[in-house]
Amino acid sequence: MPLNPVSLTMKRALFILTMLSSVCLAAAQQDFFHRPSPFAGKTLLTLSLFEEVRAELKTTPEIHSQEDGLLSKIQRELQEALQGAGSDFAGMRATIEKINVNYDDEFVKLLSADQVKRLKQLYVQFNGGNALAYPLVAKALVITDEQKAKIKKTQEENQKQVMELFQSGGGPQDNRKDLEKLQTELKSNLEKLLTDDQKAKFKEMQGAKFEFKKVGSGT
Repeated sequence: MPLNPVSLTMKRALFILTMLSSVCLAAAQQDFFHRPSPFAGKTLLTLSLFEEVRAELKTTPEIHSQEDGLLSKIQRELQEALQGAGSDFAGMRATIEKINVNYDDEFVKLLSADQVKRLKQLYVQFNGGNALAYPLVAKALVITDEQKAKIKKTQEENQKQVMELFQSGGGPQDNRKDLEKLQTELKSNLEKLLTDDQKAKFKEMQGAKFEFKKVGSGT
């Protein structure tokens, strides 16, 4: 049965947001900022919401309150970006990436230097190869233009699989296990694109090993 326009629009939106591996919109009846959403932890801000990450960083209730304020702001900006983009998916991608980076930059100003350092380490650990697309990581590893092209191609191949998954029916929660499998494969394939020196640097950027809670076992 062909998809109706509304359904098609929603699936396109989900695809783009998944493609970006970024914070997704908090739609009615669904929270894309927190676990068990597969999109949680894709930015520094959303990773900082994890219960065990908060404990590791020793963030305060005051910081948590300011996080909530940032989440409200980013939700509004993401909604505006989605509504105003129309079919310009490339433009929306660039806009959302800029929004995410801006809010990450704003959030880390609330933390101490040691907290920022550890949060970035946890970000690399949690996201694996996906972190290569994060500007800070790409700059630290001196990712070449050739590598960027290969990273983009690998991501696009993964995005096609994700799109096919959504088109088969269901949303992020319904397809969670399959999404997690695709994300794990993507992380591995992206890390293979690094040189030995970059792999060593990438490992160093992870810091002391940290155990994240399993999806569904906490906030």
